[in-house]
Amino acid sequence: MPDRADSSCTNRRATILVVEDSEAIRRVVCAMLTQHGYTCLEAPDGVEALNQLRASDGIQLVLTDVVMPKMGGAELAARLTREYPSIPIVFMSGYTDNPLVRAIERTPIFLPKPFTANALTTSVRRALEQPWPGLPPWYLEHSPQ
Repeated sequence: MPDRADSSCTNRRATILVVEDSEAIRRVVCAMLTQHGYTCLEAPDGVEALNQLRASDGIQLVLTDVVMPKMGGAELAARLTREYPSIPIVFMSGYTDNPLVRAIERTPIFLPKPFTANALTTSVRRALEQPWPGLPPWYLEHSPQ
């Protein structure tokens, strides 16, 4: 995995796992990311995301929707924090009435839907360039086990 202190040019070659249950949104997000030089992998839910993470050692960031079937963003984030503590997570959602969204909507790890390509790439670049501190303790205390 590249050093997080690498230039943004190096970070633009990063591999990002996009976890989103809407195929149309997933494809648009991946198109935006690939147009900006990122490699994009896709998963329709948290279960498939964990399968892809276990099969690949090159994923440098997870961009996940909050509300999904099978395993949503909250449970996925809790599992990622335990199993892959160095991989940054950025949440995205259009559901502002979700308790997790309300808790994280003003943090740098949240991207509200709908968003522009510029907002997406700015959030991704910021997450890749800064050391990942992990999820806040208050989040882990209230997340599914």
